[in-house]
Amino acid sequence: MSSLKAEGTVERAMNIMHNGLAILQQGRVLVTDRLHGHILSVLLDIPHVLLDNCHQKLSSFHNTWTRGLKNCRLADNAEDAARYVMELLDEYGDSLPPRLTAADIKEKL
Repeated sequence: MSSLKAEGTVERAMNIMHNGLAILQQGRVLVTDRLHGHILSVLLDIPHVLLDNCHQKLSSFHNTWTRGLKNCRLADNAEDAARYVMELLDEYGDSLPPRLTAADIKEKL
């Protein structure tokens, strides 16, 4: 990874962020059990499924802040997550959101 070749801490962090954004934007639907995965998917307009855990951190955040999003589903288990992935694939077809950079995300905020 190019992030390992950066000379300074800031450069390394920026490279890691850009690599992460590129990875997230490769697929058509993301399944995540991480809050940051959800937040980045929202900012990047990536259809995604939240797979909640026993602490219900994701469902609490989703129900409070992002419940109305059309490109997000909340699943309690892997079977529900797979079903929601298929729904999102049917809904969005082969369309992918445009690739965005960190600068593009900053402009959306």
